[in-house]
Amino acid sequence: MPEATINGKRISFHQDDTILAAARRSGIDIPTLCHVEGLRPEGGCRLCLVDVKQLGLKAACHTPISPDSVIVTQTQELRQMRRWILELLLEQRNVSDVLSDSVFARLCHEHGINITTTDRRHFDGYLGFDPKACIVCRKCMVACDLIQGQNCYSVQNRGGLTQLALGVNDGFTGSPCTYCGACAPLCPTGAIVDINLPHDVSVDSVCGYCGVGCRVRVGVNDGQIAAIDGITDAMVNRGHLCAKGHYARQYVSSPDRLTTPLLRDGDDFKPISWTRAIEVLADEIRKAKSEHGPNSLAILTSSRATNESAYLAQKLFRSIIGTNNVDCCARVCHSSTALALRTVTGTGAASASYQDIERATCIVVAGANPTEAHPVVGARIKQAVKRGARLIVIDPRAIELTQFADVHLWLKPGTNVSLLNVLAKILWDAQQVDQAYLDEKVEGTEAFSAHLDSVDLSDVAQTTGVSLDDLHSAAALLKGPTLFVHGLGLSELTQGTESVMALCNLGMLTGSIGRSGAGMLPLRGQNNVQGNADMGGMPNLFTGYQPMDDPEVRHRLANLWGSLPPAQPGLKSPEMFTAAKMGTLKFLWLQGEDAVQSDPNTRDVIESLEQLDFLVVQDLFLNETTPWANLVLPASCVHEEDGTFTNGERRIQRVRASVAPPGDAKSDWWIFQETARALGADWHYEHPSEVMDEIAKAVPRLFGGVSYQRLEGDGLQWPCPHKDHPGTATVHASGFLRGKGLLTALRYLPSPEQTNEQFPLMLITGRVLHHYNVGSMTRRTPQLAMASADVLEMNPADAGLLEDGTMVTLRSQWGTTSLVMKRADRVAPGTVFCSFHHPETGINKVTGPHTDPQSKCPQYKATAVSVTAVP
Repeated sequence: MPEATINGKRISFHQDDTILAAARRSGIDIPTLCHVEGLRPEGGCRLCLVDVKQLGLKAACHTPISPDSVIVTQTQELRQMRRWILELLLEQRNVSDVLSDSVFARLCHEHGINITTTDRRHFDGYLGFDPKACIVCRKCMVACDLIQGQNCYSVQNRGGLTQLALGVNDGFTGSPCTYCGACAPLCPTGAIVDINLPHDVSVDSVCGYCGVGCRVRVGVNDGQIAAIDGITDAMVNRGHLCAKGHYARQYVSSPDRLTTPLLRDGDDFKPISWTRAIEVLADEIRKAKSEHGPNSLAILTSSRATNESAYLAQKLFRSIIGTNNVDCCARVCHSSTALALRTVTGTGAASASYQDIERATCIVVAGANPTEAHPVVGARIKQAVKRGARLIVIDPRAIELTQFADVHLWLKPGTNVSLLNVLAKILWDAQQVDQAYLDEKVEGTEAFSAHLDSVDLSDVAQTTGVSLDDLHSAAALLKGPTLFVHGLGLSELTQGTESVMALCNLGMLTGSIGRSGAGMLPLRGQNNVQGNADMGGMPNLFTGYQPMDDPEVRHRLANLWGSLPPAQPGLKSPEMFTAAKMGTLKFLWLQGEDAVQSDPNTRDVIESLEQLDFLVVQDLFLNETTPWANLVLPASCVHEEDGTFTNGERRIQRVRASVAPPGDAKSDWWIFQETARALGADWHYEHPSEVMDEIAKAVPRLFGGVSYQRLEGDGLQWPCPHKDHPGTATVHASGFLRGKGLLTALRYLPSPEQTNEQFPLMLITGRVLHHYNVGSMTRRTPQLAMASADVLEMNPADAGLLEDGTMVTLRSQWGTTSLVMKRADRVAPGTVFCSFHHPETGINKVTGPHTDPQSKCPQYKATAVSVTAVP
């Protein structure tokens, strides 16, 4: 490495280093006020001036360091100049009320300048802004522009009158702010602050919200979480967090956390000990198995819990109880995605990584709303587009990313297969495909070509609502390897599996799958939904997606587990509720699953629960399902648990407890182990790391090289087959895992839900920015004030005379609910949208029983409804 001299010390530096970067890496302090690490130099404050031999005074933040440079950072002249700069800022900006522990206050003190300081701030949500303390360093502007991409801040006036402007009356409320908080820790004066507090202890872990898997540093004071910040060098999030991950932690210490097991006692519950709870559990399991057989029992496992928990849950039911009736929440979100990807590529997970967003030249976002549901990924996509990547959005709503898109294909709900078939035909007919890639790596081309001959372009506008011109415009951008970012708008339909397979067709035609900056990148919903499925949380595959009838697999698992269930697949979650209603399923364990609120067709779910002999609910809080429970078990949350999560790019990362669980709440893996031991199993795991060691033995081809020792820092992306393997950022790079990729001929089938005179509108359900799934966590935080209720979004053309705030009745053939409506141009005429975060809304009273016939994923994205004002 090249070397230079700073303050008489010989240092090494990287080729593209600035003087500031090289000095800081060597532990040499150079003061700055406007520099943001990792972003472009602002070069505005000039506090970082240094003396470079033969060059004179230079700003260290943007001056490249040269080999054999001789640099001095501290002289009497430099000290005096820095003092003048600080005094000038104080005078010109009329600065007051600087925070006493701020960088600016420290620098003033070091340079002998007396200033007025304070320790108080007023907060507007999670953040506070005091313009009196602002020196207009622009760090907040740079961060907001180049990290989150919201452009909340602006500069008004010139010279000594220059000032920072934010929203209405200098407040975050009314501004475009999403409360990501990227600006607050950068502010040198404390003009911008957040609710995070100083702390004594820091613990590195992973966010417990969406499937992005942001790494976090949790600050603790006196056993309570005082702060959560992003880890600056984390590959997943580079220090960035959304409001939920950064600040929405108050649910952890909510007074209504479950703290002791509860047993049904008439119409109420009575608290019991864990000894008694495990005894009751074991007795009820034995009873159901003895009287009705092992297949009369089932479990739905939680994707908020760890990999180790998920592994032990399915091991308990398979090796001890003897049934494959094991499923997880992936069934009601990305099961269609996983099945489609496994069918056509050989693995049911992302081929790409988040780092491919920065490398992509073209991005397709299909059926996903990243800026709301996966905000850190959404921000990265916005930044990629600002740097020149082309963007195509396929969505039945005008989501935020449509403002950045080259083309928005605004399709009707449920018509993905038709639209994607037409795009494929346009590419094929124009010979705009990677023929060499297809010849070498793909099969099924002849049948696919014949299928495309039958695709009629003249029908596309009527079927999908998208003009042929817009489709040609989109196809013109698909000139080579493309990154396909997709979500539940593809999978949660009766043609969900085929929608994802149709998107994969485009991935293969463009030569994208297995290439850097390209490929398939499904955005997973919950923090560990990928890991839950990886661990065997599905009824038709063992851990690691291993076939249940493979003799080699069965032999290996039998050696680890002792006994195995039959090779026949178990029940998927919708089938579990059907079996309960029919009386063949007697015992159901719901771990972290509030089925009454989250599953479709609420009335049918309740009728099914009423037929069970025994229902176990294991969760953080009492929920909408607990009224039907016989036993309620208090679980620990992400901040109280050790283990691992696997994010949407297959990255396995360490989760660490930072605080103790409340009362007698327990880790999920402990609960499953104690239940297994009560049933006679010889399980003696002392720590989750021992469970991970067993997982590595159970699935050597995917996890053989995974251990807690190797998961420090950014973890590992599977496949990681041995201890020297670095992990896999791009799957299928050396060929598809199934041998060759499969192009599939897919016929568009209209949804069973169609609008008519009685139900003239199509309902779409989904998330909004400020909440997470059923809201049990976010509704117990200040997020509730940002979105206090589910709202029905309705196009003004359909709303007619209905005004914002009108209470309306939403009705389908399956049920009815009432809620407030809002006029919104982002939903197309003929469609309405509603989130599902608030139990009072009961939006799933309206959704129906339709599922994808292959994956059994419910159709949340298309329900025919009517809307009328409540009298």
